[in-house]
Amino acid sequence: MMNNHQKSMMGNFLKHNPVAAVAIILLVLISLVVYAIMYWDERQIAQYIQVEDCQIAKTSCTVALDKDTSIKVNILPRGIPETDTLSISIDTQGERIDTASVVFEGIEIDTITPEYRLYQKNDTHFSGKGFLAICSLSKMHWIAHIIAIKDSKVWKISFPFEKNILPKGR
Repeated sequence: MMNNHQKSMMGNFLKHNPVAAVAIILLVLISLVVYAIMYWDERQIAQYIQVEDCQIAKTSCTVALDKDTSIKVNILPRGIPETDTLSISIDTQGERIDTASVVFEGIEIDTITPEYRLYQKNDTHFSGKGFLAICSLSKMHWIAHIIAIKDSKVWKISFPFEKNILPKGR
């Protein structure tokens, strides 16, 4: 707790140093924004699903969100090449989802792609495009995170996959 003399000195300091006052205010605002960005999504997600029994790079995968809804996720071309545009689609079975998007997370290089929105084509189908970050490692582990929203509830469905980069000529 500050006494009256300390309060007076602080007030005089800020009055005579407006740059310091603005810097303090900006520092507080930036800290709040960084906190909100880092933790906002984590609080919204109601359900995490880690898919281990399906290889999304090799085939489409079907996952139950709840007892009423499942989604079939497909990423083409097969193998999920780093140099090609990816076509991502989701088909729902049962109750519909409201929105869907995908984010790719690279493990070894600690990178995350932008969130790619999937556009609703009809009541049960979403599709869109995406890209992986190009990596020069010979082996790279990735996770395709599907974000699905239904009735304001958010699911994050994670599909781990591995990329092996073969040298040219093999």
